[in-house]
Amino acid sequence: MTTLIICHEVDDGERWAEAWQRKAGSRHEMFDQIGVKARTFRDPKNPNSTGLILEVPDIERFHAFMASDDAARSMEEDGLKAETMRILSEFNP
Repeated sequence: MTTLIICHEVDDGERWAEAWQRKAGSRHEMFDQIGVKARTFRDPKNPNSTGLILEVPDIERFHAFMASDDAARSMEEDGLKAETMRILSEFNP
């Protein structure tokens, strides 16, 4: 299991949050398909500053998914500013 912290800016924090509401077609459901569990975060002073903690059982599958057209379409729909994305991977020194 790999734990990731992902931070990024979005155009509209409310629209991004709506995409993560637990319902049919949500981003939770999308990540569940590849076994990834997600926790969502927003900066209370700047709701367009968002983040995730992901528990990823298969990092290669995750990277393949993130390179897919489906992931690109989802990020575009959510207004995610890809150039702001930072991914931190847990490590044990």
